[in-house]
Amino acid sequence: MELSRAKTLLIAAFFLLNLFLFYHIWEEKGESLFPYGQQTELSQLESALEEAKLEMAIGLPRGGIRIGHLVVEPWEIERSKAVYPVWDALGIEREAASDVLAEQPAQAEEERVIISRHGTGDYKLVLREGGAVSLNSALENPSEEDVAWEEMEKAAQDFVDGIPYMADFELDYMQRGQEWTVLNYRQVYDHFPLYAGYLQVFMNGLDLTGFYLYRLEPVGFAEQAREVVPPSTALLRFLEVYAADGRQKAIVDFSLGYYSQEYDAERWEIPPVWRIRLNNGELYYINAFTGNLER
Repeated sequence: MELSRAKTLLIAAFFLLNLFLFYHIWEEKGESLFPYGQQTELSQLESALEEAKLEMAIGLPRGGIRIGHLVVEPWEIERSKAVYPVWDALGIEREAASDVLAEQPAQAEEERVIISRHGTGDYKLVLREGGAVSLNSALENPSEEDVAWEEMEKAAQDFVDGIPYMADFELDYMQRGQEWTVLNYRQVYDHFPLYAGYLQVFMNGLDLTGFYLYRLEPVGFAEQAREVVPPSTALLRFLEVYAADGRQKAIVDFSLGYYSQEYDAERWEIPPVWRIRLNNGELYYINAFTGNLER
């Protein structure tokens, strides 16, 4: 009986030793032994969030996703195909818009400025190489009425729907000011948000006062797929580098997509990221392969 009991204890000891070694190997690879939802990791997250004065207004998404880098190229479009849809969406006759590059020289050679003489004010459309288009207006009688958010969203969406090269942009979030509201859109590719491509639509009441667009041309996903860092791990890594300013804030969005700074290149790869958005508009991107904060 004593020999049998000793064998049982020895087997149990080896089993616990294997668990201990497995844990350290797993930890060195940057993985979390505890899946999100267990008390140990919940306690870590709660303590880190409390110290950073952050609260979670949403739940973390599911992990266990395998994806690859996204290959992109700069977006290029003919001038007429970029300009005319804007005038059409604004209800401006094309003949009323004039190319005044000679009268209004651009800041750089790669820019081209087009101005529309319109009854309510001038619209200035600027085309830049590399995938950027911007519109500014000087409306003589901007709206001073308080309009419902739904009406403003519809007015902005009607404009976006009228521009073919904005078809792959979806509304992300809004920022409301005293005299203006910005509707932030994000580019989408194969159901993934492409945070590197974005559209900001500026509204004053129901009047569109301008927009800024930067878009990319997705080529496809890289063949090699990897499992992304679990959301809980990404959140902990973010909290390690987050510089709290003492004010209470909330995390209102935590989602997986692709982000990259603007590059002057013919083609490049974009890594997947976990994007964290705070209720004050701050945005942070955590590399979903390394867990590092993207600068």
